[in-house]
Amino acid sequence: MNISENVYLNFHAHKQEPAEGETVIQSLFLQEEFTTQQHDRISFTAGLHPWHAEQMSTNEIEKKLEHLIKENQILAVGETGLDKLKGPALDLQLSVFKMHIEIAEKHGLPVIVHSVKTHNEVLKLKKDLNSKVSWVLHHFNGSKQLALDLIEHGFYLSVSHHIMGSDARLSRYLGDLPVDKIFLETDDFDVDIKRLYEVAAAKYGINTDDLKKQIIQNL
Repeated sequence: MNISENVYLNFHAHKQEPAEGETVIQSLFLQEEFTTQQHDRISFTAGLHPWHAEQMSTNEIEKKLEHLIKENQILAVGETGLDKLKGPALDLQLSVFKMHIEIAEKHGLPVIVHSVKTHNEVLKLKKDLNSKVSWVLHHFNGSKQLALDLIEHGFYLSVSHHIMGSDARLSRYLGDLPVDKIFLETDDFDVDIKRLYEVAAAKYGINTDDLKKQIIQNL
């Protein structure tokens, strides 16, 4: 992925068009019909979200992801993962998650992970599989200890609007995390990506341009 270091990279969004100076990585739902038209400021990932894990068989998932990868239409696999609060049975979510990981490992692509109340299960799975590709936990808002544990085991963390609230725990400790393991995203919230970068840069004690360069280097 060839991206200028002088852009605001929005690591994870849905159907969002880039604002001036922004590059967006759009996360596509694998069960939907979509096109991935070439755009100099939009790239794509694709996966079967755990909420929708019953909508495709593992064979269908494999076939569609393999096609997208063969055609160089996606730069990562997901979002995929586990969610204890919404979606079908966890066993089914796990089966679907493992299929995504297998394909990502085969092609050396990162995995974009959705995890709700399942961080321990996700961490254990990464260890058990001895996964060699990068895993990015998107929309992370856990404790500082959990963040450090995940990073220690090779995860990247993509964070969003929680860093902007003074009462949010993530806002209080973000600057203590290694900046080379962090991404910024809007997800599907009405958030100004430029403001996210300003807030994050202040917490790290660096200027926004340096943070923009670092985030690109983290890819």
